[in-house]
Amino acid sequence: MEQLPRFVNDLALILITTGIVTIICKWLKQPVVLGYIIAGLLSSSHTTFFPTIVDMESIHTWSEIGIIFFL
Repeated sequence: MEQLPRFVNDLALILITTGIVTIICKWLKQPVVLGYIIAGLLSSSHTTFFPTIVDMESIHTWSEIGIIFFL
């Protein structure tokens, strides 16, 4: 049960980042899919200037959930 707040914080980080980048991409008249890719890169552990998701188990779980929604 201790894992749940971190999991919810990760979800909030993903949704906020995706929302902001999607709005910017629509404003710049770019494809929304490009915004999703950029948001994924910004919330991954490859960037250091934003708060990121660093727990590999959480990243794996969110990627599986994303694939389920994609299908």
